[in-house]
Formats: sequence, structure tokens, C-alpha cells
Amino acid sequence: MTDKIKVVARSKEEAMELARKELAIEGNVALNIVEVGKKGGLLGLGGKKVYEVSLQEGLTQREKDLLALVSDGLDVDGTFKIKVADDGVFLKITPPEGRGDPVSYQLVRLALEKKEIVQIDWKAVQNAIHDATGEWVLIAPRLPELDRDGKVRVEISNDKLRAYISYTPALGGKELSAEDIIRILKENQVVYGIKEDRIYRFAEKPTQIDNFLVAEGTPAVPGKDAEIIYHFEKKKESVGTQREDGSIDFFNLGLITNVNAGQVLVTKKEPVPGIPGKTVTGEVIEAPVPKNRELPGGKNVEKRDDNTLVATIAGQVVVEGNRISVLPVYEVNGDVDLSTGNIEFVGNVLVKGNVMEGFKVKASGNVEVWGHVFGATIEADGDVVIRKGFVGRNKAHIHARGSVQVKFIENGIVKADKDIIVSDAIMHSNISAGEMVQVTRNKGLLVGGVTRAGRLIEANIIGSHLATSTELEVGIDPELKNRLKEMEEEIQKSRLNLDKTLKAIDILEKLKKQQGELPEEKRLMLLRLQATAAKLQEDIDKRKIEYDEEKSKLDETDKGRINIYKMIYPGVKIVIGKSAYNIYNTMNRTSFIEEEGEVRQITL
Repeated sequence: MTDKIKVVARSKEEAMELARKELAIEGNVALNIVEVGKKGGLLGLGGKKVYEVSLQEGLTQREKDLLALVSDGLDVDGTFKIKVADDGVFLKITPPEGRGDPVSYQLVRLALEKKEIVQIDWKAVQNAIHDATGEWVLIAPRLPELDRDGKVRVEISNDKLRAYISYTPALGGKELSAEDIIRILKENQVVYGIKEDRIYRFAEKPTQIDNFLVAEGTPAVPGKDAEIIYHFEKKKESVGTQREDGSIDFFNLGLITNVNAGQVLVTKKEPVPGIPGKTVTGEVIEAPVPKNRELPGGKNVEKRDDNTLVATIAGQVVVEGNRISVLPVYEVNGDVDLSTGNIEFVGNVLVKGNVMEGFKVKASGNVEVWGHVFGATIEADGDVVIRKGFVGRNKAHIHARGSVQVKFIENGIVKADKDIIVSDAIMHSNISAGEMVQVTRNKGLLVGGVTRAGRLIEANIIGSHLATSTELEVGIDPELKNRLKEMEEEIQKSRLNLDKTLKAIDILEKLKKQQGELPEEKRLMLLRLQATAAKLQEDIDKRKIEYDEEKSKLDETDKGRINIYKMIYPGVKIVIGKSAYNIYNTMNRTSFIEEEGEVRQITL
């Protein structure tokens, strides 16, 4: 908000000089000055003139609108100032900004009473608060016989760790200097932790103030007892975990705590002796002595040193009393259902039954299921083996960092970084393999949905006599395509945010150049915007490097191949690299490759 004042002077030049002093302006800052009236003189002749002076912002309306948008949420309370001049006592009320609070009558009245100002025109005070024009208003006459110097009172807290002053400004007399205040503190036994810089800043512009911190002692730092720190979540008996809305999740029971070989399980922090303190009056404060504790132990764990306990194998952590042990493998002797909850384990997981609908099995090793997977999710950093079938029900998925082996897949989503091997059939599913998809054992049927592989797709039968829509894609790593798309979207979003931030910075820097110095709230805003811009640019540069590295992998991708050992039906779309081919006629024992930008058929 632009500062605006009225001054009384004999000329425009004198008015400009007075305004610069009143507004505390330094440097070459442009001002607006307008004559608004006259004061004194015979018949209005020879008297002084009244001028209205304000800062020139020089911003366009669009710039002001954008700056207001950026400044949204910056709320500033109203303020007031009292000054004693030769021609009287004056009050200036500055209105609030945004949703800031206005100046209260009670607060102003208290300040005037503390200054012991007499013959106050309280009606003028009320009008000044109500109007809040930011101009000086006469509220009392100057009475030189009541002039007094500034006064200070020293208070020390009960624990002697803090000292405060209450200051009453001078009324026409002399203000106390910083040296005076420091001397008075020492006379009141405050000799340690005096905040001289704070006192000197205050003494430059002394105001009415109570409980102003001027000295701070050093409290004693208590010693710390030895601490045993568990670097895993202890097992709890549970019927479920609580969601944010307060309901119970019966799928995530939280019954398994996983660790890796060499992982730190427990550390001990040695006791830390305390540090003596000191009061503002110079007295020493002693610190208590801390307690010590012993490090626990158990099976498949070892002490790395006197203060560290580590796991010797990967597995499940079990706490029994004061002992900690690690068990190597996690087995489910029946189904994964409400009795087990979701399974998440560091190592291999063996399920001797089925995985029921809605549940999840996640392992850092391999996952083996002896039965079916019904509408459930399987995730493994190794391989996934399902002895029977996977019924996805159009909502569940399997994801393996290694390969997937399964008897059949129906209405499911299956991803593997390496191979997907299906012995019987893939039906109406979304399949993605980094290397190969193979459906050649038993019936070897692949029909419906989308199947992608980085190198090879082969099946006995693809499609159906009903011309079921079936899409096959080889030659490009499907996960690589998805990553590149996501990275492009992230980079574009960051660039848009950076552009908005830079525009706001330009506006504030323009305003700073015109005014010489920004108001405090806009100065802080500029600093925050500059930090945000730097972080956004750093993020864009990093993401661009990562994107270029990933994109270069596309050019290195080998051409793919599709093999059909029995029959392929119409309704099948084949994509190899960037080339596409639609099947309109039934074909037997054939293969498809890409040459010179076209898909070619080769008889097996």
C-alpha cells in the first residue's frame, strides 16, 4: 500500500523535503505532490500551503493484479504512532491490510495514559481511529512544563534466566541511550547474556513497550539417559489397522516386520552428561547425572559393536521379552484371507493355498502360490510362480521384477521386467513383459486384450474365429514408453510453475527499482519467490537429464518378433516398433518381423 501524507510548507520544494524526512526516504525515489489547500496569512495571502505527497508506484494495472494475486494471504494489522511536536501532540492511525485487525481505541488510550499526556481531545482520538487516514491528527496541546525524560524499569524472571525492561518514552525530554539502558541493567545485577544488539536497535527508535527481553541466561542442559532405539516396528496383535476416517482395514493387519541381512535392528545411545547453565545474574546452574542401559540380543542377530545389533539373515523380526530374533522364511499354510491379512515380507513368500479377492502379497524375493489367485494383487522383486490360474476380475494385477509363470490368466493385469510364461491361455488381459511373452504349452491360446513385450511374443493360437479384438506389440520396452510420457508431463508442469514465479519476481524487482526499497512484506515475498524459482529450475534441469538418458534407450531397442505356431485369426493388430499391421485373414504357422519400416510375414 502506497504511503501518503499531508505537509504544510511555503513552497513545493520545501514540501518535498519535509515529506522525504517524514517517509524516511533515501535515494532517488519518485514522489507525487499535489497542492490541496492553504493555511494562515492575511486573507489567505503570504501563508503556508498544504500539500499531499505520495510515492509513485509506476505499475500497470495488469502488474498490480498479478502482484495482488501473488500477495493473497498477506494480512497486516493496523498501526498507530504518537509524536510530540512544538505545535502539539499528534496521532497517526494506519489502516490494516487484507484481513488484518484495525487499531483498537483501548490500545491507543492505554498508550496515551502511559505517556501521561494531559488535556487530550478524546473525540479527536476516536475520529482518527475510525477514519484511519494515515495522516497526523492533533489530539492535545504541547505543555513544556510536563516534559520528562524516558524511563526504564528492569524485571528478572523467577528462574533468573531472563531479564526484561518496560520503557516509557520521553515526553518532550531526552530518551535514554543504549548505554544508559545497559548501565541500568548492571545496576540491577543483570550482568550475563545481555542482548546489546537488540538494545541498540531499540534505542534508535524507542517506543512504549512492556516486558521487552534484554538479557537471557543459559539454562542447564540436562544429561540424557542411555537410550535403546528399535529400527523396526514391533509386532502387534491386531484385528486390523485404522484408516484416516476411523474405519478398520481388515486387509492390512500389520503382523509382519521384515528386515534384511546386515540391517541394523537396535542401536544404543550412550548416556550424555549434562551441561551447566548460568543465570542473568551470573550464578551457575548444575545439571543432573544420566542413567546407563544394556544392549539386548537373540537368534540370527549379532553385535557389530557395543552399541549396535544387526540381523545376520533376511526375514521376519520377532521380539520375545528382552530378546530380538530374525526368522528366515514366511509361509502361509492355508489361504491368504482375513485370518492372515495382506502379506509384506523381505524374502521369499510361500502360500500353500489360494490368495483370496481383495488381498495383497508383496515380497522382496520370490512369491509362490500353490493354488489360485482370485482378484488379488501379487508384487515381487523376484519371480512370481502360480501353480494354478490368475483370475484378475478386471481389477487385480501381478507385477514381478523378474519373471511370471502361471497356468492361465483371465481378465487380469500382469507385468514382468523379464518374461511372462503361461502354459494354457491368456484371455482378455493386459500383459506387459520387458523381454518375452510365451503361451506355447498345452492349448497355448492368446485372445483379447493387449499384450506387449520388448523382444518376443509367441503362442500357439492368437485371436479367435469370432474376430475378437486382440493387440500385440513388440520391439519397445512398454515400461520405458510409460516412463517417458510421465517424465514429459512432470517437466511441462514444472516449466509452467517457473514461468508464473518469474513473472511475479519481475514485478517486485521493478517496484523495488522505482521505490528504492520494498515494504517488509513484499521484500519477504521476493525472497520466497526467488528461492522457489531456483528450486524449480534445479528440478527441471535434473528431470531433463533423466529424460534424455531414458529416451536414448529407445534408439537402442532391438526389433521384435511375433511367432504363431498354429493359427492367427482376423481381428488381431500387430505393432512392431513404429510399424503396424492388421490381420484380415486366418493364417497358419507364421512369424512377423519389421523390415524397412514395414511389418513382414514369414512362414514358419
